[in-house]
Amino acid sequence: MKSTFKATGRSTPGSSPSMRLWARILMWAGMAAALCAVSPLTQAEAYPQRPVKIVVPFGPGSGTDTATRLLAQQLEAAFKQPVTVENRPGANGAIASTAVARAAPDGLTLLMGTNSTHGANPGLMAKPGYDPVKDFVPVGLIATFSSFLVVHPSVPAKTPAELVALIRAQPKAISFAAGNTSSLMMGEMFARRAGAEMLRVPYQSNPLGLTDVIAGRVQVMFPDISSSLAHVRSGSVRVLGVVTLGGRSAQAPEVLTLAEAGVSDFNFVGWIGLFAPVGTSDVVVRRLADELERLVKSPDTAQRLQQIGADPRWMGPADFGPFVRSEVERLPRLLASIGVQPQ
Repeated sequence: MKSTFKATGRSTPGSSPSMRLWARILMWAGMAAALCAVSPLTQAEAYPQRPVKIVVPFGPGSGTDTATRLLAQQLEAAFKQPVTVENRPGANGAIASTAVARAAPDGLTLLMGTNSTHGANPGLMAKPGYDPVKDFVPVGLIATFSSFLVVHPSVPAKTPAELVALIRAQPKAISFAAGNTSSLMMGEMFARRAGAEMLRVPYQSNPLGLTDVIAGRVQVMFPDISSSLAHVRSGSVRVLGVVTLGGRSAQAPEVLTLAEAGVSDFNFVGWIGLFAPVGTSDVVVRRLADELERLVKSPDTAQRLQQIGADPRWMGPADFGPFVRSEVERLPRLLASIGVQPQ
């Protein structure tokens, strides 16, 4: 049987222009796939190519500020780019949080958030100006902060029990300084335990409130250890106890915990963690998280954090996100239980 195939005078398939075109397309596709496969690593290695700014929602000298400056200095060495700290106090951290929420999601403007900005504020403000969950990408929890219970030396109370008696004897005559959510909530919780009220005096940061306690304009405060330890040591304020998650503070082991001083189940602590604006790439978030984890877990940085009153506690993005969501639910409920309503 004769073949019906006839020569057409066309080039063989191997030399066909269309086949060569398809070969080039496949080659380009392969190269693109290879580039895509390595691009996250390349992006991570390239970030940051410009200076990074970390916004702190409280004033200079606060525990959040001090810890952020310590970490910024070390991140700058790792990134080989300037890492600056900008203090934007006010509205219990809402001003700074709103600003960062509206910043470009390029990893160059970050927020050192706290249990104030990403926990309690929905219970304090009817319109905080930002959503702590929807407007941010959680990078990582860095540390928790223990606090002292201090009074001005003119206050006759020498123990928490004596302070309770004083508050009961003079309802609303004893004032307490509230420089952040932690100090506000502990002051209100303590007053409720006393079965009476203290006059709350709000401040933009703990150092400002502590200044008025030292001057005698306010009588009581629950400041973080980092901002108040030097004043406790000098006798500018009298310490009645320390609030921790467990045992005594490593920074002041001679000070009784409130539990040891007779106030049980009083273990509220603050925390700090880094956040990026929503839309920030996973690659940038991962690079930030990796560097922070390395720093927080390094013995040198951990020791330096402890020296300023912070307890290093790393939690990466996967766990930090659910933790923040739980805080946004828990703390407003706690505020409501002690009579604080959004305003």
